Amino acid sequence: MGITVLSEACVCFPNFKPAQVEKAKMHIQNNEWDQAIDAVTTVTATDKTNVEALRIYVFYLMARENDWEMCEEKLDVLLDCMKKVESKNADLFFNISKLYARYCGRKELILNRTLQILDIAIMLSPENAAYHTEVGH
Repeated sequence: MGITVLSEACVCFPNFKPAQVEKAKMHIQNNEWDQAIDAVTTVTATDKTNVEALRIYVFYLMARENDWEMCEEKLDVLLDCMKKVESKNADLFFNISKLYARYCGRKELILNRTLQILDIAIMLSPENAAYHTEVGH
């Protein structure tokens, strides 16, 4: 699906949040970070608990802004939303923890948050060896 098709979908159906999130992802792939954040902001303005939009925003803070305090704050918001919306989704907790732990550049604040997120994944699915292995990584 091209960016123009997604843009048309966003114009015709402005309340359809998955199209806005996909549009943001495509802008990131095209290295158009400002447009990506505009799309994410549109989603979070009406849906404060959209996990995917928050995930993209935290990644933006890490990749482009290097604002680690704000990143930690938004990670807390993301974690709260995940607990509300996807409280039983161990894979989501694991994948988000893994993404940010790999990308944070050994920032202790962020690593502590990712470990908290990973602990929730382990609590939800204690038999999953990959989750336990990630703690050692």
